Amino acid sequence: MVPIQSAEDRVLREDSQGKVVERTIRKYDPSGTPGLPIKVRIEEKKNPDGSTTVQSTAYEADINGNLQLFERSTSQTRKNGATETSTTVERATLNGALQTVERDTKVERPTGSGSQVESVVYRKDVSGNFTPFAQEVKQIMKNGAQETTDAARYELGPDGKLTLASRAIDHVKTNPDGSQVADTDVYSLFSAGRTVDLGSNQPRLQEQIHKERTPGPGGKMIETTSVRARLPNDQSSFGAYEKVSQTTYTSTDAAGREVKSTSTAVARRNPNGDLVVDQGQVEQTVTTKK
Repeated sequence: MVPIQSAEDRVLREDSQGKVVERTIRKYDPSGTPGLPIKVRIEEKKNPDGSTTVQSTAYEADINGNLQLFERSTSQTRKNGATETSTTVERATLNGALQTVERDTKVERPTGSGSQVESVVYRKDVSGNFTPFAQEVKQIMKNGAQETTDAARYELGPDGKLTLASRAIDHVKTNPDGSQVADTDVYSLFSAGRTVDLGSNQPRLQEQIHKERTPGPGGKMIETTSVRARLPNDQSSFGAYEKVSQTTYTSTDAAGREVKSTSTAVARRNPNGDLVVDQGQVEQTVTTKK
């Protein structure tokens, strides 16, 4: 196991008007040697009309160590009954000028028992026009300590139209002690290893995910994820649940600061459907108390 990417955030400013964060990202080669840094400046601004604007500007270092602008993302969120967010993504062309390559819209509307969220991603077609590339429709329903989320994802098909590609139904129950149990059914056109499921031309149940989040000693929170999927050699049957990840959250107060640490180990299925541990992640956030 060698690192493949690291990220560090530094808060430059935070007040009632907004927040400015500088993020440093480093990618590593196969031997674990860090490459040139990517700097991302994230500026969040609260506008007089009540809306919020977040601009993320990314700079990549060249072989001489000079930072060159290569991507900028601007999001604006407005609340007026519904919460509407529009995002524009620009990337640098060969001559260094920024060109819009993607536009996203997201609308969240409250309902009697929860909310409905609809998001659409627009990308340029061969004619240079922005057309829908992907869409997600999410229904969130709350009933006491239980929450159900039904998320359907549509992707661009061979005929140029958005077609239902996957669906995930998530049931979460929160207990009085702070623990949580979540079960998710994943419907998709693809089986393990992202191979086409020849048994169906419509999304069918491919995976079942079980998550448990349990409080531990010392303020720790432990989250365990187990998955079972259709057997690669028998698409009519499911295998047993297998643990794919465990995340430990810790929060410790030190002299004048709060330290939050998160560590995760993740296993993924290879094209044969076997689980292989291939990724880990460690995060630490230090906040100075005011």
